[in-house]
Parts: sequence; C-alpha cells; structure tokens
Amino acid sequence: MLQKSSYVLVSDSCGAWVAQIFHIYRGSRHRSARTCDFVKVSTRTVAPMSWITKGFKSKALVVRTRYKSAKPDGSYICSSENSVVFLKKRMTPRGKEIFGPLTYGLHRRKVIASFSGII
Repeated sequence: MLQKSSYVLVSDSCGAWVAQIFHIYRGSRHRSARTCDFVKVSTRTVAPMSWITKGFKSKALVVRTRYKSAKPDGSYICSSENSVVFLKKRMTPRGKEIFGPLTYGLHRRKVIASFSGII
C-alpha cells in the first residue's frame, strides 16, 4: 500500500528512474493506493540526457507493490519494490517498453504495451 510522499520506481523506458507520489486518485476516504490505482507523481531521479527533467509531473498507474495481494486461486503476489508506469493519455504508457512482470488485473484494465509477462 502506497501513501502520499512515498518513493516508487518507474518501470517503463521513459527516462525517469525514481518518482514520488503526491496525489492518489481513489476518493477522499482512501489514503493509500494499491495495484491498478492511478496516482499523480513527480520525478526525483532521471537518466542523463533524457527529455524528462527532475520535477516533471505526470499521472501514473501503480503496477507492483510490496504489499501482498491475493489471487482468485488463493495464492499471493508480492514484489520486492513499488513500481509505477507513467501515462500519456488514459491508458497509454509514456515509454515504449514496460519492464518487469504485470499482474492479471492490469491486463483486464487494457494496458496495451510490450511487457515481460503476466503473473
């Protein structure tokens, strides 16, 4: 579960490495974000010679969290880091490639991009 001001890794090839969450799109009662939630982030660390600068603000989709999430068959999915994917418009990723595994919940949300696999 991710809260405001938490740092996350960027898992697409847009040029940003680390971002910080400053808004969660989930309603006023929810103070934390889970997998498949939308957040607003600001970049904190960027790759050299990239077109994204430090402090660049963008909407993002949470793709992996360290918090355990249950699958329908009763097993759990847990990742070693919190990761997001930057978005251009609605569900279009800003980078051309998404790194790391994605959960089936993201597949149902129509994330159409090249990725390494579905857990």
